[in-house]
Amino acid sequence: MLNQKDYPSIKEEQLKFGIQIILSELYKILLIYYLAFLLDCIVLTLVVHITFFLLRQVCLGYHFKNLYVCLIWSTIAFPIATNYITNLTLNFSSFYLYVGILLPLSIIYILGPRGTENQPIINQSHRSYLRKKIIIRLLLLITVFYFSPLKIQIFIIYGVILEVFMLILQILKERVVNV
Repeated sequence: MLNQKDYPSIKEEQLKFGIQIILSELYKILLIYYLAFLLDCIVLTLVVHITFFLLRQVCLGYHFKNLYVCLIWSTIAFPIATNYITNLTLNFSSFYLYVGILLPLSIIYILGPRGTENQPIINQSHRSYLRKKIIIRLLLLITVFYFSPLKIQIFIIYGVILEVFMLILQILKERVVNV
């Protein structure tokens, strides 16, 4: 498949590493959505997932060091918790829903971005770039939230809260390392 003449050894290793990451992520996604299918919550899991990853890309935050811990956390946080929330009888007024989205979005604005060992913030220019992207995505989420039905709004809030959780975990990790 790979010809040594076509790719220097570094490029070959980068390509292999990229393929490993794609396969690893594909495995996690298939497992998560298979479970979501079994729990009959694919669409709502997708709403939570998209919300979370939309923020995760620019906010960064804590990463589990072990693939299996990440997989367990992801299956609990996405399809299992989504199914649990779906089966709750939630009756919030619009006021509480808007507070429910604006509070965690404000926390994200204040705390993000938060680099990690694997995804560091390189310099102040990189931080500024990420901050601009965060603002754009927060405004996008507010807009989508405003035009979404109540059932979807609850899962957008949940996806945002998951990212807040990852940012707080990263801050706690930094404090423990610096003590």
